[in-house]
Amino acid sequence: MSAQMPGVQLARTVTSAAALGFVPVAIKFGLFDLLVEIEKPAHRKEVLMAYEKSVGSDRKSMPCLQLIDDALYAMAGLGFVDMTVDCVYSANDITRHLVHTPSAQHGALHFTTEALLAGAFLMRRLESGGYRYPFEELHTPLQFAYHEMGNDELAQQHTYDIMAAEGRIDSFNRFMVGKFMKTATAPERLARFEYHLDPVLQDAKSRRVIAMVDIGGGRGEMMLEFKQAFPDLSDKDLVVQEFNHEIREIPGLTLSTWNYKENDSEQPIQGAGVYHLAHILHNLPDLDAARLLQKLSQAMHPQSRLLIHEFTKNANNAKMHASMIALFGGRERSASEWRQLAALAGLRVTFEAYPEGGEGLVEMRKL
Repeated sequence: MSAQMPGVQLARTVTSAAALGFVPVAIKFGLFDLLVEIEKPAHRKEVLMAYEKSVGSDRKSMPCLQLIDDALYAMAGLGFVDMTVDCVYSANDITRHLVHTPSAQHGALHFTTEALLAGAFLMRRLESGGYRYPFEELHTPLQFAYHEMGNDELAQQHTYDIMAAEGRIDSFNRFMVGKFMKTATAPERLARFEYHLDPVLQDAKSRRVIAMVDIGGGRGEMMLEFKQAFPDLSDKDLVVQEFNHEIREIPGLTLSTWNYKENDSEQPIQGAGVYHLAHILHNLPDLDAARLLQKLSQAMHPQSRLLIHEFTKNANNAKMHASMIALFGGRERSASEWRQLAALAGLRVTFEAYPEGGEGLVEMRKL
């Protein structure tokens, strides 16, 4: 390796922050879609002409030629598009992925707005609090950023409420449907880990209780995957618990409301076969995560299972870990950290799988 390579790699990494700021610009003007539609290398003027054609007579937010060029140049620096030495741009595999997986563009928008803003204020947030750490979920770098910008109303709100107020919560919900890529379904992933769900479902059936409850399950993507994999499960067997008021009905599933953050709110569904937490706990600081686990522990039957679907805490997910800290005061967790949380809630870890990439699985049962 060249003696200069570490410095080159360092420069490429730390100078990416400003380039990431152009991602919302590229998405706003549909630059990824335009390059895929053009289907050949294109100069900036060709891209602008394609954009003008796509919007027709609607010229309220027309970008200038330099903005198109600089946004494409930044995307080339990030590897999202290809570029020649004479500034001719073309779609590559990442460009096509962004277009063919629309949720990925919504995710890119989310992480280059809220997360980028929060990251920029992380050090200043630490300095302001005398380096007290970890953060509480309503006192993260994101709330501090809005405080410093003079918006005290948003500075007192949760990150999701800020996203809603800023008009980005619908985009975030669209991201959560397909995320950055389509991976194995939840039943396929459990099978790959050699986790056997059939006995748990049979036990729930014999006890005449709800088979599966997905807490914070959004629009029910995971529960619908289980319904397809286990055709014997009816709508009443599969419950999605949400407090997102925009979600009023999920065809094929039972929708229930539970705001687990309210201090006096007990889990209304007692003794279910399986309780699911998919990418919920990494949004929560340790104390809040422990409180949620305690509420579930109190509702669980000795035969109930709590299945936690989260990313493995390794180098592959370190950037996601940092994002959860900056946005929510949350974090990804290691095997020892899961065991500590389980013990606080009167639970024990009875199954665990931590793959190098993608979602892992932690099962907990009552002590």
